[in-house]
Amino acid sequence: MSVDQLEERLQNLAIEIPDVRRITTRVLARQARRRGRRLPRVALSAVAAILLLALVAYFVPAADTAIADVPFAGDLLREAGLVGASGRITAVDSTSTSSGYKLRLVGAYADSTRTVFLMHADPAIAAPDLPDLADQFGRTYHLSDSISNMLTGDLVMQFEALAWPDGFTGARVTLHATRLELPDGSFVSGDWKLNARLGLDETDPLPLPATATTGSIHYRFTSVAYTPATVSIDMIITGATMDDLNRRIPDGGKGTAVFSIDLIDPGGAVINGTYSLDSDQQGVHLHFLGYRLGPRGDYQLRVTYIGQGSFERVVAIP
Repeated sequence: MSVDQLEERLQNLAIEIPDVRRITTRVLARQARRRGRRLPRVALSAVAAILLLALVAYFVPAADTAIADVPFAGDLLREAGLVGASGRITAVDSTSTSSGYKLRLVGAYADSTRTVFLMHADPAIAAPDLPDLADQFGRTYHLSDSISNMLTGDLVMQFEALAWPDGFTGARVTLHATRLELPDGSFVSGDWKLNARLGLDETDPLPLPATATTGSIHYRFTSVAYTPATVSIDMIITGATMDDLNRRIPDGGKGTAVFSIDLIDPGGAVINGTYSLDSDQQGVHLHFLGYRLGPRGDYQLRVTYIGQGSFERVVAIP
């Protein structure tokens, strides 16, 4: 094919020229659609933020606890060791009724040593039988003590201390009982659930007292601390076993405890308290919890072992 023939054929070809406006419109439409796809991401971010806030509100409930003086019998508060913290009790109004028995959670108090519930039962009961206490993390806590007035229906229940991070976040707790013990010793079954949100009082540590020896028994302090309601003292005892410390001397009645520990407040009164014993290779671990009536100052700790002697130490609460 000659050059002239090729030129003639090229001139006769029909070439379609692109529509610039149509192409531009198509490209802009694609860009608009791409921008539009980002909107669900913003919506999902908002949903995630709402879910996060809901989780924070559930697991960190301390912000909306209400602190108030809870009207309760003074003798029961004293037995529960809450006189010194009467203004630190969280007001609660949670009720549950089952099998004709109404339980009302009136108030709650918690610190690093225990969790206490002030309740009222109508009709009066002796106590819930083996109730469960759980926090917002699903952990359960054991009942350590309960006191009831079977004439008024007032009831105090004391559980072990709430675990970390409840002291930082506050606690959302549920008390669940399926059986109640009645004043006559019989039981009634049902389903009672009571809820509360409460903060925890912090424990302030104190200097450790000097070690002590009475006869062949040695006492070493490992922790001393206080809260608005309590004074807690921990020590390790060597030279005596748990059986030795729990022994009672016959006296024609219940017997006299061979070992005793008393805490005397600045006014000279012996305050109520409890202690527990445990043992391991180090010796016998003693945990004492004294119930403050409020005043600060010098508390006198007196430890006595009949036949071995006694000693005293000062616990100063600033």
